[in-house]
Amino acid sequence: MSLSTLLQSRINELDMSISDLARRSGVSRATVIRMLGGKDEHYSVSNLQAVLSALGMKMDLLAMPAKGFKDSIATQKAQRLIALTQGNVALESQAVCAASAQEHLEATKARIASSSRKLWAS
Repeated sequence: MSLSTLLQSRINELDMSISDLARRSGVSRATVIRMLGGKDEHYSVSNLQAVLSALGMKMDLLAMPAKGFKDSIATQKAQRLIALTQGNVALESQAVCAASAQEHLEATKARIASSSRKLWAS
């Protein structure tokens, strides 16, 4: 569920108007409308916290385990790198079996994950 959907649902549950929410939170009505629209997510954390507080909600930050996060980043980079390589040798990639492709992905991922410089570089 998106943040804007969650906020709108809470507003409906509380039967609160956008004007009431803006007044209670101290955030401009225009910013509240942007938050609820879900298209523009360029608002400050302090405004978000004020709106959440006015709705009786709070924001919790949860961190996924470092090992899982690093593995996720390495997998994404390996997939992107392999896709670039396969795009250059399109005919050869058709002949690669799924097991071989998975082995190649795991080997590439391991090389990326083994170096912080490779892992965090853009």
